[in-house]
Amino acid sequence: MYIVPSSTAYNVSRKLASIFSCNVSGVVRKRFPDNEMYLKIIDDVKGEDVLLVGNTRSDQDIIEYLLLLDAIKEEEPKSITAVVPFFGYARQHMRYNNGEPVSSKVFTQAINQYADRIITVELHDEQTLNYSKVPFTDIKIINPIYKYFMDKNIDFVISPDDGGYERVKLMGSKLGIPAYYIDKKRIDSTTVKMTLPEEDYKDKNILILDDIISTGGTIIKASGMLKDKGARNIYACAIHGVFANNSNEKIERYVNELTVTDTIETKYSNITISGEIAESLKDKISI
Repeated sequence: MYIVPSSTAYNVSRKLASIFSCNVSGVVRKRFPDNEMYLKIIDDVKGEDVLLVGNTRSDQDIIEYLLLLDAIKEEEPKSITAVVPFFGYARQHMRYNNGEPVSSKVFTQAINQYADRIITVELHDEQTLNYSKVPFTDIKIINPIYKYFMDKNIDFVISPDDGGYERVKLMGSKLGIPAYYIDKKRIDSTTVKMTLPEEDYKDKNILILDDIISTGGTIIKASGMLKDKGARNIYACAIHGVFANNSNEKIERYVNELTVTDTIETKYSNITISGEIAESLKDKISI
């Protein structure tokens, strides 16, 4: 078995290779004079089970991922598993207005041309799973997050919105603490009113848990409200740390600790998802 890493997932690839005791293939990367991307897989993967591990956060990441899929397919491997810890464009899983593409469908169907299966982590919306003709597994990773926070004496776990309530409810159950979500009401086109659950937050340790931190606006506002209520420590955690426009720098000023998983590799990636990915693959490939 071989693991082929995209340029966005070296660390997760190495961790998976350690778990499976397999090789990580080298990849030559360079640019042509006109700035087009050149890629070449160094190792011979013919007849092998191959995992292509990479994120698709940006358009460039997607192009690299698809080119690597084609390079692997041309070598006639035994199987190709597309491991995409952060599946880009998943928030564009449907048409909101006429004239728009269903972006997550386009990317999913492109992967289908090459891969025998797809593995991802905590899709923003599971509608994307329905666009695939090959097996598509979306891994839930509450356990690694629980293990990270189990000794931090968390008093409450809060979702920034009602859409994430099932996640925090499960976390609350594992930690043995109450779980809530922040109520949001749109006042007008530019104003959203946020209301914390009625609770005594004074001197309490609060975990704000979300699937994605992008701009961080909701977490920043919620943290400020919790501080005003006397919270002692505020921990902000997300599965995917996108941190658009360097929002992490601002978030750090409002929370005591900022933590994400390594679906996207950042300096805040204190929680690894490699064990969960490996577990999901054990009955699907030859190890």
